[in-house]
Amino acid sequence: MFAARKIWIVLLSISLISTMSLPALAADPQTTAKDLKGVSPKRFKYLFTVVGGAAVGAGVGAIVGGGNDITKGLLVGSGAASLAYMHSNRRDNLSGWKNWAYVASGTTLGSGLGWTVCGCNSGLGGGALVGLGASALWVAANPQRTTTTRSATNQQP
Repeated sequence: MFAARKIWIVLLSISLISTMSLPALAADPQTTAKDLKGVSPKRFKYLFTVVGGAAVGAGVGAIVGGGNDITKGLLVGSGAASLAYMHSNRRDNLSGWKNWAYVASGTTLGSGLGWTVCGCNSGLGGGALVGLGASALWVAANPQRTTTTRSATNQQP
């Protein structure tokens, strides 16, 4: 009875693996310019800025030392790039998430800097708390003014 159970387990495992892996063997359709039409740096400026800053920071971390230095550079680069974007593009509301993006960016930058300066895990947590507190104070002292469109203010019930 135990041998029959093992056979069923093996057969079910093989069928599950083959079912999950068959789409990987299917032919891919041809990629056209229409497929990439909606993805452009102009449409997703903030996302491309943060990813680019993270890549630059990770590259600097790899050059400096590798290992955890890559992660430290990634945190510092993405946080700094995000804050630089938000300070230079003050009218971009980020779909209503700008205040939270400030807090997240400050926390990321603070945790990366704290971890880099201290070189210990408590530096990561301490830097995150300092970045969180400083960015929360900044958002509270400088609330983001959002502009509403004419159609949003004159809606009829």
